[in-house]
Amino acid sequence: MSEAGLEKTQKNSFEKQFAKREMFETAGGTAEVVDIRPDKMKDDVPVFFAPAWACTLPIYKIALKTEVEQGRRTISLNHPRTGGEVILRDDEKELVADYPPIEVQKALTIIDILQKKEIETTDVIAHSEGSINSAIAALLLARRAKEVGKEAPIQNMVFFGPPGLIGEDTFPRLLKGFAGQNDAKPTLAEMPSAPEASDDEKIRTDTVGGVPINYPEIRPNAEAQESIVGPGKIPVVIKELGKFTIANPLRSFQEGWGMSQVHMEGLISKLREYGIGIVIMSAVDDPVFPTERMATLLKKGSVDGFLSVRGGHGQIGDNPERYMVAANQMLENLRNRKK
Repeated sequence: MSEAGLEKTQKNSFEKQFAKREMFETAGGTAEVVDIRPDKMKDDVPVFFAPAWACTLPIYKIALKTEVEQGRRTISLNHPRTGGEVILRDDEKELVADYPPIEVQKALTIIDILQKKEIETTDVIAHSEGSINSAIAALLLARRAKEVGKEAPIQNMVFFGPPGLIGEDTFPRLLKGFAGQNDAKPTLAEMPSAPEASDDEKIRTDTVGGVPINYPEIRPNAEAQESIVGPGKIPVVIKELGKFTIANPLRSFQEGWGMSQVHMEGLISKLREYGIGIVIMSAVDDPVFPTERMATLLKKGSVDGFLSVRGGHGQIGDNPERYMVAANQMLENLRNRKK
């Protein structure tokens, strides 16, 4: 088969799998799930993608496709908007008492999906709010696994633009940050190399010259934009955000409020005690959870890696060919460290 023919076959395979939705009854209600396998899997460990607040499968279509192209079975969901019931043991209630109840419920939704699909081990890539609920899921699963002498089912996690790591926050500040996502993102433009060092600087630093580093413009991914914007007058992303919010305004408010109140430092510390690898990716033009505040809060050695990248809060969906690929590489690095 020609390269073009193979690419067409792979695309058709993805489209068919993405269109198939599995419905699971979970702690949060009825969850809509996609489970997409590449034509050739790198190994048996899938990647669970935990979505951001009010973001749904259509918004992440090309991001998921990009992850599948890395040879990883990829699972994600539309979080339920109604129904469900939270059932925890007393000791588990105490374990997660510091975290927003709605995020605990979403964590249990993730756990139910993994268990019903009989997935014993997975890695996680999480975007924004998804970092909270996937981290809580990882903590509960790790506690349960330890009780029966097993390793944590979620072994490695990459958080892109996570909440709860910028110190004290407020809901109005959070909403202002989300509203600022349409502002210009200077670091996506072409960035010239640093100027040549002066003679005095060369002498002082014992160097003979600078190392030029050029950063070309990061242009919009046409395929991702087609998925996110669509052909209609109203962009797909706006339609999806609207449907998500209107389906349960109270739950949507609880999720947003929870993001503004949560503190992730202690949660991450607990995860690392169970041997779970954590890498944080933060975009320098992100007005939602600013990089400079995050870098100030995080102490040396508190995570396995901190990657500061160009662009804004939604860049993992806007340019998955760069940021989803980078997140997957961070997972690979974490896995290789454990070998």
